[in-house]
Amino acid sequence: MKRTFYFLILVLVLSKTAYGQHESVTNNWETESIYDSSLGEIKYHIYKNKISDHKPLIVYLEGSRNFPLYWLNPNGRYSSSITLNVNSMSNDYHIVLISKPNTPLVDSIRIAPSGRKQYPMKEGYREKYSLDWRANSADKVMNDALKKLNVDSSTVIVWGHSEGSQVAPAVAVKNKNVTHVISMMGNSLNHLYDFILMERLSALNGEKSNEEAQSNIDSLYVEFEKIYNDPKSTTKEWFGETYYKWSSFSLTSPLENMLKLDLPILYIAGGNDHHSILNMDYAKLEFLRKGKDNLTYKVFPNCDHFFMETKTDESGKKEWIDHLDEVNDFALEWVTKINK
Repeated sequence: MKRTFYFLILVLVLSKTAYGQHESVTNNWETESIYDSSLGEIKYHIYKNKISDHKPLIVYLEGSRNFPLYWLNPNGRYSSSITLNVNSMSNDYHIVLISKPNTPLVDSIRIAPSGRKQYPMKEGYREKYSLDWRANSADKVMNDALKKLNVDSSTVIVWGHSEGSQVAPAVAVKNKNVTHVISMMGNSLNHLYDFILMERLSALNGEKSNEEAQSNIDSLYVEFEKIYNDPKSTTKEWFGETYYKWSSFSLTSPLENMLKLDLPILYIAGGNDHHSILNMDYAKLEFLRKGKDNLTYKVFPNCDHFFMETKTDESGKKEWIDHLDEVNDFALEWVTKINK
């Protein structure tokens, strides 16, 4: 199905719409809760369609920000950061989502005067949110789901998009039940390096001078030094996130975790994804250098970070083409081929 709407906001991954009260979302999911002494309460959600069937398992990890997995917009429509088509995919797979720390499955958001979508930071979120929390909670959720669901353990997939793409390899390193990793639109190198790349690109594209870009990069190094000098701080912030969050995603790169794995990895990039593509390419080169053949690297040349392609006709009118279904179909076909 092609969607014609498109939100140009980095942190809001890809919106899908629904209508009604929160029950229209929660009725589709069975929520489970785990308590851990260091992680606190972990809530995860299993899509109810054919929930008793014997099926493979997908543990899905969405991108960044403190939003619920589904949110009600002021216009009465629901949106989501989930890039899976859970309705159709749940016919053949158990689908599991994990809420972020102290964050509900679904809630309402508001629109700030600037037009930016906002959701209040829940108590305890800053103290917990990190790659450590996300990877460790996913590890525990996977183990719990494998006990409670009728899972075909020959196919246990950890599937991440954007920031979740960085978490997925870390989960697979921890949890030996994982059989496949799917990472989409997420950097392979140090997360902080993206900010330096963006400055260099901006200068190369003539959007700013080389002097201005270098000045900005020098300032970035000053900030990054502060983060690494106080990596556990949950009170100090940079770019809207705690030092703890930034350091946890940057002390070990996704590529380092990917290289530790011998199981099949599907790494999907968008050729027009300015946020990730430049350092995603390096992952394939490093796997070749190491003589490892378990990485499948697929680039959709015209897709951006949100799986969208933008075309402009002769009159200057823009058209957005949604490739999400194509990308997901490719991923599922890859799993099938691997399993043969």
